[in-house]
Amino acid sequence: MVLLLALIACAALPTPGTAQSESYVVLARHAEKEAGDDPDLTAAGRARAAALAHALSQWPIEAVFVSQFTRTQATARPLERRFALEATVVDARDVEGLADRIRADRRRAVAIIGHRNTVPAIIRALGVEEAPQIAEHQYDDLFVVRLSADGGAHLLHFKYGAPTPSG
Repeated sequence: MVLLLALIACAALPTPGTAQSESYVVLARHAEKEAGDDPDLTAAGRARAAALAHALSQWPIEAVFVSQFTRTQATARPLERRFALEATVVDARDVEGLADRIRADRRRAVAIIGHRNTVPAIIRALGVEEAPQIAEHQYDDLFVVRLSADGGAHLLHFKYGAPTPSG
């Protein structure tokens, strides 16, 4: 069931065009987590992390950014394996610094695994005025910010993996 939903999400998710003037930032909240101060992922979270890597398999991901917390790093592991990359750990509090780094670097496509409060903040820092809110129970949102050479930012919103139950 999870694989089918990931395939549906992948089919709906556009792959970046060949325009050199655009870059894409894919953002997702970490997957479902255990309880505790710095928890690891649950079984459902590990399945979601795999679904994320599958949904992005056709994207030219050149870098993955995660926070210093276990749950973001565990969510990124399947992406690291799929794209033969090592995630870059950044301080979760340095939203502006990460956004500046991404805008300056201008890679074709990067992925960021964040938190329910940092993902919207990063989206705003990248130039999208109306950033979405992520509910405490919500884990299936996938956001793509398309950055144009003229500094414009456009937000796309997708779902991936198994739907999270409403809470």
